[in-house]
Amino acid sequence: MSDPVQELQQLAGVGAVTARRLVAAGLDTFPAIVGAGEEGLRAIPGINPRSIPAILDQAATLSGASEPATPAPTDELKVMVADLRAAIQEIAATARERFPEELAGKIGRKLTRNMVAGLDALYAIEELLERRPKRSRKALAKARKRLDGLSEGDLSDIRKGIKRTRKALERVID
Repeated sequence: MSDPVQELQQLAGVGAVTARRLVAAGLDTFPAIVGAGEEGLRAIPGINPRSIPAILDQAATLSGASEPATPAPTDELKVMVADLRAAIQEIAATARERFPEELAGKIGRKLTRNMVAGLDALYAIEELLERRPKRSRKALAKARKRLDGLSEGDLSDIRKGIKRTRKALERVID
């Protein structure tokens, strides 16, 4: 029978010390790690929380489980993209209701241009979710934060907020 500590070291992110801690916690096989799940691994001191999903996926693969232990991160990111798209469209509708005369001028054209560019950036990010999930998540969270409460401001604030949102999204694409 092979040493469980050495066997667990096959997982990226699991060294000798972490493997010993896993064995001490009763997680001495890949199926046991998959069974413990994310919460079970979080309870073990010294495991980097950011590496837990990768450890679970690797353990699921090595144990022969057909399904990965965690859902694909791109599903969550796709929901974030759809949410942002809806928020931008809602802000546009609110601006049309509140400022119909001002939107006919220069500021309206700038706002429209930034909204269209922001929506285009969201479509481009949606294509990059597989290759750049961390960067996409960060940009989408930042964009969401910038859009929160934006519809209550005046037209200039809305335009500036949409522009900042667009720029945050475009940084992922570059």
